Amino acid sequence: MGDIAGALQSAELIPSVLPAAPKEKLNLIFDGINVEPGKEIPIRNLKNAPRVTLKVDPESTFSLIMIDPDNLSRKNPSVAEWLHWLVVNIPASNILEGINGGQHQQPYGSPAPQPRTGEHRYLLVLFEHQGRRLQVPKYNTRAKFSLKQFMEKHKLDAPLAANYFISKNEQQ
Repeated sequence: MGDIAGALQSAELIPSVLPAAPKEKLNLIFDGINVEPGKEIPIRNLKNAPRVTLKVDPESTFSLIMIDPDNLSRKNPSVAEWLHWLVVNIPASNILEGINGGQHQQPYGSPAPQPRTGEHRYLLVLFEHQGRRLQVPKYNTRAKFSLKQFMEKHKLDAPLAANYFISKNEQQ
């Protein structure tokens, strides 16, 4: 399973966005499309939140974050990291069964890269926080989120799992 770390490094997501490599690849299915790291997915298939699954400790608790580190564009990431989705305190059963549960502190916002901004990388990370709940306020903005600061503030180690995909505006 070490390939996810390599994929994230070659996509320049580690260490710039994510300080440490995940142990596993997060299973993501968008609109019937199984996400392999770096796969390009058309925007039309990203309207609804993905089904997220992983074999996890049934006693544990998890948090899921989805960001776009390339907003407005990879050359000019002026509002990055853009927070697309933040769910905390997800029960293990939801991850095992692919149920969209937990506390949605930022509801899923489908990717909508602007025309002529090129490819955007979308990173999803799953953190495990055994035996403790995170106290996370609702976010009133999606712009300028920092995954690193979030990890530090909530004392989160390397994510349990991650995955990423690429999408772009079709009016290039």
